Amino acid sequence: MLVYLPLIPYMATLGLFFSLRGPSVLFYLLLIPIFILLVRTHSFRTLIPVLVVPFLFYTCVGYFASQHETIYDSGEQLLVGTINQIPNIDGDRLALRLKTVEQEKIEVRHYFLKEEEKEQALSFGPGDYCRVFGTVTIPSTPTNFAQFDYRRYLQEQEIYWVMHAEQVSCVPSDSYTLPEKLERWRQQQMLRIEEQLSHEVASIVHALVFGDRTLMDETVLEAYQRLGVIHLLAVSGMHVGLIVATSFLLLIRIGVTRERAMECLMLLLPIYIVVAGGAPSVIRASSMSIVVLASLRFKQKLPPLVGITIVYLLYLIISPYSLFQLGFQLSFLVSFSLILSAKTIRTYHSYWKQLMIVTSVSQFIALPILLTNVYEIPWLSLPANILFIPLITMILLPLCFLGFISSLFIPINWNIPFHLLELIIPFNNQILTILSTHSFTTLIVGEPSQLLIFLMYVVIIYGMYCFERRKMHWWIRPGSLLLLIFIIQIGKPYLDSHANVTMIDVGQGDSFLIELPYRRGVYLIDTGGSIFFVNEKWRERKTTFDVGQDILIPTLKQRGISNIDGLILTHGHADHIGGAEAIARMMVVNDVYYSVGEVEGELEREVLSTLVNQGATIHFVKDGMEWTDHNVTFSILAPVGREQGLNDRSIVIYVELEGVTFLFTGDLEESGERMLLQRYPNLQVDVLKAGHHGSRTSTTEFF
Repeated sequence: MLVYLPLIPYMATLGLFFSLRGPSVLFYLLLIPIFILLVRTHSFRTLIPVLVVPFLFYTCVGYFASQHETIYDSGEQLLVGTINQIPNIDGDRLALRLKTVEQEKIEVRHYFLKEEEKEQALSFGPGDYCRVFGTVTIPSTPTNFAQFDYRRYLQEQEIYWVMHAEQVSCVPSDSYTLPEKLERWRQQQMLRIEEQLSHEVASIVHALVFGDRTLMDETVLEAYQRLGVIHLLAVSGMHVGLIVATSFLLLIRIGVTRERAMECLMLLLPIYIVVAGGAPSVIRASSMSIVVLASLRFKQKLPPLVGITIVYLLYLIISPYSLFQLGFQLSFLVSFSLILSAKTIRTYHSYWKQLMIVTSVSQFIALPILLTNVYEIPWLSLPANILFIPLITMILLPLCFLGFISSLFIPINWNIPFHLLELIIPFNNQILTILSTHSFTTLIVGEPSQLLIFLMYVVIIYGMYCFERRKMHWWIRPGSLLLLIFIIQIGKPYLDSHANVTMIDVGQGDSFLIELPYRRGVYLIDTGGSIFFVNEKWRERKTTFDVGQDILIPTLKQRGISNIDGLILTHGHADHIGGAEAIARMMVVNDVYYSVGEVEGELEREVLSTLVNQGATIHFVKDGMEWTDHNVTFSILAPVGREQGLNDRSIVIYVELEGVTFLFTGDLEESGERMLLQRYPNLQVDVLKAGHHGSRTSTTEFF
C-alpha cells in the first residue's frame, strides 16, 4: 500500500484543482498517469481507496472553499475592525489588511498628507482597533500579458475589495489574542534590528530570522533571483532544523529529559511559525518537525513520506487556495522529490556529492514551475547554490540567529555575531550583484505551454528513475529529451509566419512592441515611464514602481525576447523613455533611434548614456530617413529638425506589415500634424496610434 501513497496527494491535488479552477488542458494531461496506472495495475481493488476517497474528499473541500462571498458593495464606506497583519509603511504610503467586525478582510491603501500622520501610523500593529473611511473598489485585473493577477491573488486569500482610504484612525485594543501578541513582538523586534544595524545586514537578518524580505534592496533581491538562490532567503527546512537541533541540545544540557524536550519543541514550533512570517515553506518544515517529534516521542515509526503526506493534506484542508501559491508548490514539490530520492542520495558518502545531488534534484523539479512565473533559466543556479548553500546555512544563518538572540540581552556594541555579519554581508551582496549583471547568467525561454510543462515533468521524472537505476550514461536520454523540449520552446516564435504588433499598457505613456515574421526582428517603440515628485525626505520610498522593470521586462520575457533589434524613443519625456534604463540593463539592445536635435534634459542624457554604456548604437533620425529589416521598411516622417518643443520633435514612424500600414506619432501635437500633412498630403494608413495619449492638442479633426 505504501507504494501507492504518493497517489493520495496527487489525486487530492487534482480534485482540488478541478474544483477551484475548473477543467483545463493541464488538468486533463495530469489524468494521463492515472489512466496508465489503472491499465497496468493488477490489483485495482487496492487502488480504490487511493483513487476515489481523496478525489471525492478534496472535491468537497474545494466546493466549500469556493462558496465564500462578500457582504460589501463598492462605494464610499466607513469600516470598523482590527489590523490583521503587520502594516507596511513605505515613504508616504500605508498598506494594511483590515478584518472588519463582520469577519471579512479588506485590503486598505492610504497616502499620508503630513509627516505627523506617518509618525502616528508607525505605532499601528496587529490587533489594533481601526476606523477607516474611504472608497471601496474591486481589485484590478491584468491589462498586459504576463502581468500579475492582483484580483485573483486577493480572492484566493478571501479578500474581495481594496479600500482607498481618506482617513485611518487606529487605537490599541483592550485585549490581544496570542497570535496578535506574537505578531506585535515580531514587528517590534524587526524595527529594533532595523534601527541598530546597517541596512544591508538588517535586511538579511529580517529575511533569515523573521521571513520578511521587504527591507531588501531591489537590486540585491533581483541578484538572488537571477542566480537561482532566492530560495536561500526563505525560512524553510534548514532554519527549522537548526532551531530544533539547537533547542533540543540546550534542553538536554540543562537537565530536561528527552521526552519533555520533544514535548516543549512541539509546543514551541507553532509559535515559531508566527514569528517567522507563516510562509508555506516554514509551515511545511515546522509541521513536518512536529510530526517527526510526535512519532519519536510516542515511539511510533513513521516514514517521512507518510509524514509529509499528512502535513500536505491538512494544510490544504485548512487553506485550499494555498495550492496556487508559488511558495507552497515549490516547498512541497521539492520536499516530496527529495524524500522519494533519499535512499539513492544516502548511497553517496561525500558531503559535496550529496549537496550536488540534492541541489540538482531541487533545481530540476522546480524548473518547470519557475518557468511559468519568471520565463528564464538561471545558468549559474547549480554552481551558485553549491557555493552559497554552505555559506548561508553554515555561516550567515547561525550568525543571524546568534546575533538576534544575543541582542535581547547584550548591547549592540558587544554583539560579535552582528559585527561579523557587518563584514561578510556587504561583500556577499557585492559578489551576487556583479555576477547577476551579466546577460549570460540567464537564458530567456518564454512562457511554456501547459503541454510542454507536462512533458518537462515526464522527462524529469524519467531522468530521476534512470538516475536511481545507475545505468551507464543514464543522463543521455533524459538530457537529450529535455534539451529537445527547450529547443521547441525557444524556437516557437521563429516558426510564426505572422508579424505581431502589441500595445503594452504602461499607464500614462506609450509602448508598442513590433515582432517581424519568423522573429526576424524585434522593435520597441517607447518604454513608458513613471514621474515621481518627492520634495520631502519622509516621502521617499524604499520600493518604487518602475514601468521598465515591472511591466516591460516581464512582457518581453514572457514572449521569449532577450534581444531588441531596434529601440525607438520618440522623444525625451519621462512617460516615453522612463523605462528604457531597465530595458538596457536586462536586455541586449542593438540600435537606438532618437529624434534629431540637442539633447537637453537630464533624463535624456542619463538614458542615452546608459544605453551606450550597455553597447547600443545611437542613431539620431529625422524626416526622409528609413531602414529596412527583412523586407520591412521603417520610414521616418518627422521631425525635420527645426521643431521647438519636445512633443513636436517626436519621431513619427510609418511601417507596413503584411499589407497593413501603421503610423506611430509619439506626442505629436497640432502644429506638428499640420507640418506633417504639408509634407505628405496624401498620407493614408490603416492603423493610427493616437497622438499624445488622446490629448485634445493632438490627433485633431483635420488630421
